[in-house]
Amino acid sequence: MREECGTPEDALSIHRIFGREARYATIPDPLHPRLRSWLINEGIRPYIHQAEAYERASAGEDILLATQTASGKTLAFALPIIDRLLSDPDGRALLLYPTKALARDQLAAFQAIDRAIGAGLSPAVYDGDTPRDARPGIRSGSRIIISNMHEIHHILSWRRQWADFFSGTAFVVIDEAHRYRGVFGSHIALLMRRLTRVLAYYDASPVFILASATLGNPEEFAERLCGRRVRIIAEDGSPQSPKNIVFYNPYLRNPGASLTSEVSRLLAIHMRYRHQTICFSPSRRLAEVITRRTREELAGDPALADRLRAYRAGYLADERREIEAGLKSGVLQGVVSTNALELGVDIGTLDAVLMAGYPGATISFWQQAGRAGRSGDESLVTMVARYDPIDQYYMHHPDRFFAATAEHAAVDMRNPIILSGHLLCAAAEIPVGDGDITYFGDEMMAHLRELSDEGLLAWTRRGYVYAGARRPAEAVTLTGSASGGYRIMEKGRLIETMDAAQAYREAYPGAVLLHQDTSYIVRSVDRDDGVIRVDLLEADYFTRPLTTTSVSVDRILGSRSQSGLAISFAEVTVTEAITGYQLVRYDRIIGSEILDLPANSFPTQALILAIDPSLLEDHGIADPDGTLHAAEHALIAAMPGLVICDRNDIGGISTRYHPAVDGPAIIIYDGYTGGAGLAAKAYHLTGEIADLAATIVDECRCYDGCPACIFSPKCGNENKPLDKEGSAVLLHSLRKMNEGR
Repeated sequence: MREECGTPEDALSIHRIFGREARYATIPDPLHPRLRSWLINEGIRPYIHQAEAYERASAGEDILLATQTASGKTLAFALPIIDRLLSDPDGRALLLYPTKALARDQLAAFQAIDRAIGAGLSPAVYDGDTPRDARPGIRSGSRIIISNMHEIHHILSWRRQWADFFSGTAFVVIDEAHRYRGVFGSHIALLMRRLTRVLAYYDASPVFILASATLGNPEEFAERLCGRRVRIIAEDGSPQSPKNIVFYNPYLRNPGASLTSEVSRLLAIHMRYRHQTICFSPSRRLAEVITRRTREELAGDPALADRLRAYRAGYLADERREIEAGLKSGVLQGVVSTNALELGVDIGTLDAVLMAGYPGATISFWQQAGRAGRSGDESLVTMVARYDPIDQYYMHHPDRFFAATAEHAAVDMRNPIILSGHLLCAAAEIPVGDGDITYFGDEMMAHLRELSDEGLLAWTRRGYVYAGARRPAEAVTLTGSASGGYRIMEKGRLIETMDAAQAYREAYPGAVLLHQDTSYIVRSVDRDDGVIRVDLLEADYFTRPLTTTSVSVDRILGSRSQSGLAISFAEVTVTEAITGYQLVRYDRIIGSEILDLPANSFPTQALILAIDPSLLEDHGIADPDGTLHAAEHALIAAMPGLVICDRNDIGGISTRYHPAVDGPAIIIYDGYTGGAGLAAKAYHLTGEIADLAATIVDECRCYDGCPACIFSPKCGNENKPLDKEGSAVLLHSLRKMNEGR
């Protein structure tokens, strides 16, 4: 790395993870003879966590398997499920995966076991791609059905077609459970309660088996997600291949360094040495930019440049499958991906992983790192730091990263908009009454009455029933985007798709979009038809929106105060407007344009820090506006260190006077309609977040602020005004207040 990349030694931190031998268990005694024979014939010895999963799930315990990537989770699911189905001819299992690609991989695994033991379980995938004429046969003949959350959301309203399957459902598997957090997690938590409710109607009480990356709050998370108290299985018996993990900080010697240039250079070097590499990008746009820049680095070898592709959400299904197959076969030497390839879909064994910045959570880091060295060979994982507070914090304290506990995952079912939508769905499935409070919480009845007043529900002797015109499952989307998606069209050709929130942020008139190294400029946005029309553009720049934000406080849900500071958790209304955009070439602003677009308002939840003016005066703070603004940026930057979220999931404002608190305030809010549970988590972890923010500001070696401490890449005010010294004083006061709780 040092010799080939030309990186100064003090900009590198190398951490070696030594290989680990497997720890095996004996084949469990109660295991069905066919399964036992298959394991012996195949030479498979169960790892200790696989054996424990079998024993606990077979005993009726709900479990969460929290072991490393590629630790054999499929076999951990398969043993208790197939064992039960072999002895119970009416038994069924429903396996839920986050992507269709992952579902296809798992189908192949279950089909192989089914054929080998002659069980006749007929595993099948049932999703949106399943032909209509094949569906009745799968429902009646398949005892293991593999699907996804979106499909379950729709089929629950057709429960009568599923009566036989639901009545025998003995297991529900939720793989990659940690993916279901934030707004998506709120939807999935309510969907799981709808599923459990329908299964109970058919007298089924299945065992839940969850698989997840390591979390800081696994018991709480699992209970909120599926409504069950689970047993955590975390002792991992799988072998681990040796890994060399490199933290590379290009900004240590050169504050003007470019993340894009550094990552592209490293990826090109990996590819020249024929190291098959996946490069993870924190955003769709950056994935496209890195792909373009790497191809420029490889201009002298066009054949090698052609073996590099970008991969992200929004691509059409055939294009994604082609890229997955190219990685697995070795046709592709490199792929630049968003976290879409972080999941366990089978793409073969890779030699190296590059990360364009810290991926936002330790669980994401380890999942991405786990993509390399899957065959047991030694592998290389390189994280290239951004000029960003959390990235720079871990670059200066790699020991703290490797010793850190996992972050908390937030799931909040109380989002009133999401809850109301799922109550409509539930009422269309089975009438909803008082007894359903156990599924939907104490606030259920108030929501039912409101929906009845709106004419969407009607009261009957059986309970509330759906009375609307449109199928509620079609109106409620699990992604949290109430206004649907957009199609990106170029002269009648579909380029990709984009949800409404992304379209508002990224596809305004004049915006430049990238798709596989091709630039397009947005000419028009048709919100009624959901079409964004673009033209081809020869450009070496991209665009970044400029925004203004205001927040009104609707209701305080909780508060505490001490020593000139008051911390509250509240329901708020956020109003955002895109006022223009910047033109950015290779990380440098080359121009800007003004826009006049309608504002976007949405209700959400927020953490409110109210500061007594005397606190600022007593500490001699000369620039209150800059102090508050800088502290806001530092707190938002620190949040992903404690709560699993991305900086783009949250927003904030700071002001010397806010009418809701009658004085100075910092407000940090969830960037989703109704809230995502992030501000709620931050309210309970304010001290820890303030402590990390203060440490970041204190240890940054700049004089008056930089992107590594108080600058924000998404600041709508162009990072003005900012006062680093004042923010440190305020953050220390906030930390002291919480130390005294």
